[in-house]
Amino acid sequence: MQASADNVVEEIHVGSPRGPLTDWVMKKVHFHEFAGLTTERDEEVRSPEFSCFGHQWMVGIYPGGEEDSKEGYVAVYLYNLSAKSIQAHCRMLMKHPTNQAKMSFIYEIDDELATFDAKGDSSWGENDFAKRKTMLTYLNNGTFTLEIHLRTFRQGKPTSFVPSNPCGGNILKGFNNEEMSDVTFEVDGEVESAANRCKRAKTTATTFHAFHAILRLNAPSLADMCRPGDEAAVPIIGVEPEVFKMLLYFCYGGNVSEDELAANAKAIIEAADRFGIVNLKLQAEAILTEQTEITVDNMLDNLLYANSKNLALFQEKAMDFVAENGDKIVGNVSFSSVPSELISDILTAVARGKMSNGDASGDDLKFMRVGDLRKRLHDKGLCIDGSREAMISLLIENSEGNDDEDK
Repeated sequence: MQASADNVVEEIHVGSPRGPLTDWVMKKVHFHEFAGLTTERDEEVRSPEFSCFGHQWMVGIYPGGEEDSKEGYVAVYLYNLSAKSIQAHCRMLMKHPTNQAKMSFIYEIDDELATFDAKGDSSWGENDFAKRKTMLTYLNNGTFTLEIHLRTFRQGKPTSFVPSNPCGGNILKGFNNEEMSDVTFEVDGEVESAANRCKRAKTTATTFHAFHAILRLNAPSLADMCRPGDEAAVPIIGVEPEVFKMLLYFCYGGNVSEDELAANAKAIIEAADRFGIVNLKLQAEAILTEQTEITVDNMLDNLLYANSKNLALFQEKAMDFVAENGDKIVGNVSFSSVPSELISDILTAVARGKMSNGDASGDDLKFMRVGDLRKRLHDKGLCIDGSREAMISLLIENSEGNDDEDK
């Protein structure tokens, strides 16, 4: 019987209705040294677990094929390892790393949501994904990369709103605010030329206001130049006002963009090093290292500059160039002006280059990369701004101290 307009229709739901589908999410799984993986039939090589849609996933490949594979073909499968099953659309792709015109190999579940059983009890994939000899031509520096594309039902979210901690934003509101400051700086940007010792014409100084306690925590050397409540402004010479503004903004919790870092890398490094703003200095160093192409002609200048500013990462890049291009450098570059302490770093770079995989150093500190040394220091709450020798000494010193305490 059809309900009349006066009737109230009550709808009863069992369970929760499914929401719309999510956007596609892509994960890239890299199998390094693919050519060296086992080619025994039915021998599976599994990836580490990864997360997607609140579930744990894993990719398994059979480089020598599985029981039902054609001879010479590689099998690939995707597993859901979580305690609950999930329904999802799935695609797995292998693309040529450099030539987009070459055919991509794709496994795709046809226009349906596949059920991935819990705890890896079942999998979806292809036992004849691609010929192994073809896959060997699709490697990127020996690595086979498989793209995993997943899409599932969008989960409903609660409508409650919880604001985040406002502390960072509130501090940033005090940036260059005269009423919320107790020290003043006058920055005139006057810079002396190293070539002819002539100074640029002096321009009108720019005034900046800051709170001393914030400087004490984030720019200790700058804080040492003034005292809270000083009536006279502190003169800052040798720093462009725009660069000083970036430094002060960073001290208040602001972010300096990559474009600004790239355009002012050396000026920021110089000022951040001078005022004790370590993290900003290292951010600018990372950008400088990435954007600088080391050549035979500029290698020595970059090496000496890196050493003078304690730029261990930038110096490592120059050292790697020396190790890889010794035949081009010998007889063309004089190392007479190179400080003796750099010779050890050059030998380290050469020795590391002779290792089987070029990058591996295990727990041997003397061969460890600068990034790894800095991470270890950071994890221990130690200073990460220093030469390789200083960082290694600091790690050894604190390691020995911990060992003594354990005893």
